[in-house]
Amino acid sequence: MLKKKLIIVGIDGGSFSVINPLFEKGLLSNLKKFKNSGILNSTIPPGTAVSWASFSTGNSPGKTGIFDFTIVNDDSWKINFVNRRKLKGKTLWEYLDEAGLKTCFMNIPLTYPPDKINGVMISGIDTPSTLSEYVHPKELKEELKKIDYEIEVSALKEKDEIVKQAMGVLEKRIIIARQLLKKDFDFFIVLFRESDVVQHYAWNRNEVEEIYKKIDEFLGEIIKYSENNNADIIVMSDHGEQKVDKAFNVNVWLEENGYLKTNLKRKSLLSGLGINRERIFKILEKLKLNFLVHMVPRSFAKKIPTKEVDFEEAILTGVIDFNETRAIAKRAVKTAQIFLNNTKRKGIVKEDEEENIKQEIKKKLVNYFEKQNIKVEISTKQELYGKDSASAPDISLYFAENGYDVLTHFSSNKKLWDIPREQATHDKEGIIFSDLNLNLEHPRIIDLTPTILKYFNIKKTGFDGKSII
Repeated sequence: MLKKKLIIVGIDGGSFSVINPLFEKGLLSNLKKFKNSGILNSTIPPGTAVSWASFSTGNSPGKTGIFDFTIVNDDSWKINFVNRRKLKGKTLWEYLDEAGLKTCFMNIPLTYPPDKINGVMISGIDTPSTLSEYVHPKELKEELKKIDYEIEVSALKEKDEIVKQAMGVLEKRIIIARQLLKKDFDFFIVLFRESDVVQHYAWNRNEVEEIYKKIDEFLGEIIKYSENNNADIIVMSDHGEQKVDKAFNVNVWLEENGYLKTNLKRKSLLSGLGINRERIFKILEKLKLNFLVHMVPRSFAKKIPTKEVDFEEAILTGVIDFNETRAIAKRAVKTAQIFLNNTKRKGIVKEDEEENIKQEIKKKLVNYFEKQNIKVEISTKQELYGKDSASAPDISLYFAENGYDVLTHFSSNKKLWDIPREQATHDKEGIIFSDLNLNLEHPRIIDLTPTILKYFNIKKTGFDGKSII
């Protein structure tokens, strides 16, 4: 008898708000074959890095230490980009490796640099570039080079070009996934990030349907493989997605309420000459030198002016008056992450004042949104992530109301409400499909690692999540 195998297909941003209308049109016939389906609850914020960190460990963000693609130090305003080295806790691939299983992890966030597992690991979005050592075993990199494999859609392109490139990246990902399926493995997982990218920039356009159809077509190949190789399948997403029409600028609110002071009159020599980051990026893209972006120190790149000043640029370029500021907000998807300018960061908020200020800001924001009749979830870091959540934002504001997003940029117009940066953004309601007898009453993304371990009869405890088998 063939030994059991488990295959997981990740559709980044997979959402019933997109899938159900496609089902009604008679599309996605392979996805529709699965007997069981439900909403897979994500994290707060429902970001790609945050949710996949919780998937990979079975733990909440308070234990993984991942709160966004960038995290702010507890004792300074230094900002770090996250990768495998920042992920806390034992990972799914480590558990499976210890049990002697052969595995394949393809394009999962927070896997760079790749662990030397018994099998294959191709790192995901946190990989600096294809020039880095992002593949284990190293020899496999030559196969990826043959098809000009791309890790991620270029953020330097115009929005329509990003959407167009996403389909090409998806096709290359499928080619490699198809090759890896031919190898011997016990556990296989691949993430298709392109669905999320296209939904952000082309919501309600044909390109979203085309991406889902392409993934469904490959899913048909996986179903056929599973029937011949005694494999079970789980299809899931890290979060959902929804159209947004209106965005609330939390930093404008903080300034209006006396918690933040800015000096937007400061202009760099570069901005005076009309040089900004967007213009530089376009030139690099045209010259096919966009890999250079990853070689420039982040602290230097963020000093190059942009059309709208973001959180990190404001900190580095003197836009924020730290002598008069008590709190600053950073944007995560559908979430504002508010940080206190406390004495640990050489700021003005004393340790014995921190809790009172957090509760004061929270109360004022709750009152504001109650008057607006808009549903929000506002929590302090202790309430949301637990007392030991180092580097977590002091306050998190998540828009539970559909159609709303967050802004935190600094601009001279200081609009409290404005148009969103993107056509759609993440929400907490992801998807899960399978023929396995899963308990899909209230499944969470943190339940997946315990579930996978139980599937393979690996007995481990101590997770925030629990098995749904």
